[in-house]
Formats: sequence, C-alpha cells, structure tokens
Amino acid sequence: MSLIRLDVFNLRPFEKSRLEPCTGLNLVVGENASGKTSLLEAIHVLATGRSFRSQRIEPVIRHGARDLMVTGRLQLEGRQVSLGIRKGSGKTVARINGKTVRNQSELAHALPLQVIHPDSHELLSGSPAERRGFLDWGIFYQSPQSMGHWQGYRRALIQRNEALRRGLNDKALDVWETLLAQSGEAMDRARQSYLDMLVRHVRGLEGLLPGNGGMDLSYRRGWREGVDLKTLLQTARPREREMGYTLSGPHRADVVFRRGNMLLAEGASRGQQKSAVLLLRLAQVAAFRSVSGRPAVVMVDDLPSELDEAHRSAVLALLQGLDCQAFVTAIDPRQIDTRGWSSARLFHVEHGRLKGQC
Repeated sequence: MSLIRLDVFNLRPFEKSRLEPCTGLNLVVGENASGKTSLLEAIHVLATGRSFRSQRIEPVIRHGARDLMVTGRLQLEGRQVSLGIRKGSGKTVARINGKTVRNQSELAHALPLQVIHPDSHELLSGSPAERRGFLDWGIFYQSPQSMGHWQGYRRALIQRNEALRRGLNDKALDVWETLLAQSGEAMDRARQSYLDMLVRHVRGLEGLLPGNGGMDLSYRRGWREGVDLKTLLQTARPREREMGYTLSGPHRADVVFRRGNMLLAEGASRGQQKSAVLLLRLAQVAAFRSVSGRPAVVMVDDLPSELDEAHRSAVLALLQGLDCQAFVTAIDPRQIDTRGWSSARLFHVEHGRLKGQC
C-alpha cells in the first residue's frame, strides 16, 4: 500500500499543490518555514482528519480561506482507492471512492500512518495521555472491537462523573459502574496484549539502532492489581463523590520507559529520546505489518535534527527493512543517503510551492 498522489488546497502556505510520491523514500527538502512540515501535515489530515501540530483546525487553514481540502490516491493490492477530506470551522466532509463516510476512522483504516516529529519526545516525557494514545494506535488496527469497548467506556465514564457531581444515589451509579467495569477490563486486556506483542518487535529491532538496547516498557493499568474494577469503583464512591470524578480505570493508564535504572523521560538526552521514540514507533509499524500483512506509511519530520550520521543511516536502513513508503524532511539533502532504496524521489519546497522533483 502506498500513496501515489496528494493534492493540497488551502492548507497553511499551500494554496494549491500536487505531490506524486514514489513507493519508497520521498525526501522533502527546503529552508525553515518553507512548508516541509505542512506537506506532512496534509498527509496526516488526509489519514486521520486532524493535524499533528494543532488540536484546532483553524490555524491549519490558509489565511483568508474558509476551509481546507486534501485528496489522495492510494495504490492498494492492485487497485486504486481515492480519499478526500474537507475541513472548516465546525464542518468536516470525508469521502472514500467518492462516497461520504461517517467516521474519520475509516480514513485511518484505508491509510495507516505513523509520524515522528520534533515533539515526539513527549511520548516519553509528556502526559500519560500521550502514552495511552501510543497504545491505542496499535489497538485500533490489531483489535478494532476493543476500540468499541473504549468508546463505550468513555460514554459510561462521562455519565458516572455526572452522577457523582449531582450526588445521585448508589442505584444510579450501579448502572454506569457495570458498563465501566465490563468495557474497561476488556480495554485493559487489549492494551496489555498489544504491549506484550510490541515488546517482541522492539527486541527484534533494538540492535539496529545504536544505543537502544535493553529498553524496558512497564504497563500501569490505572487501578490496583488484584482488584476487579467494579469492586474498586463501588468502594471508592465516598471519596469520588467529594472529588466529582472517577479516579481509577483505564483512562488513568500509563506506560513507563526505562533503560536499566534510568527513566528515559528524565535521564536521557533529547537525541537519546528521539532515537528511542524512533525505535518505538517503527516497532509499531513492524507490529502492524505482522498483524495486517500491510505496510504503514511512515513520516519522519526533520530526521537529521539531534541525530548523528550513524543514527540517521541506521534509521534509513531500518525503514528500508520495513519495506514501507517513507516521507522524510530535511534542510540539506546531503544529510540523507538515498542509496539502497528501490525507489527514491526528491522534492524541493519553497514558500509553500513544490519547486521541483526528480
């Protein structure tokens, strides 16, 4: 599976632009603020319906425009699939092969995408929500039914929290706690299962990236081990009535990353953190391939930053080994060795325009 055409309209500096990538390495070069990252952002919007740089869509829309649009064409198992999304303030329309789809998640299923960008170190040092999202990316593809459990859990969590704030009686809480326990424990099992599989892929790849051996991933489920969630919710009612929200459950889960006795969030340098995140994200790509039989598209924004030549070469070799379509940005094309790829293409971006490609 690969993206063979991308059309971008009114997204940041791009008024109208077309990209025709190859199936291997696509190197996007240009000065700072030229639009390199915005090009990757357009692919991310097409695949997920959102930006990896902003929680709101308004800053992503070109100044003076009312909405943005991104369309693409995929080569998928001998056939072509067209995707498209238009986003404006309060309105989104997404289509696959010309038919409107109800959920943006359908785009993600069609175009599985993994992105590593300069803020990706927050996977290690940011909030637990970053790490829950890391797990849930894998579960979305490995166990789609588990995402249904997660949606049910979130609905029940909102209702229970409202009941706590309003001081409703235990009978009212019983209903939501039963749903929370059923869906929450199913989600917990899916996360643990996915993490166990992911660790195997980390072990298989860690020797290919210098300095990444021996990483340990510890899962924290969000409530005490050895206690079923429903019992815990019932016993926690008095305190949680005072607080007005639910203190335990998979919405409080976390993952801790260590190497030996060192927490990577605290003791590792930015370069070490970037290298570790590259390993983790690419292990996810390998895990996705093993489950689905399909390659994911991988984007690495500003690969040379904080990585020496040995690490850059190792990342590129790892991407080759994963046999995936890759989009890599850099200021200087000489920092990226394109040799060894079955196909490679160079794109120059200047002030929101693709100036040339070969």
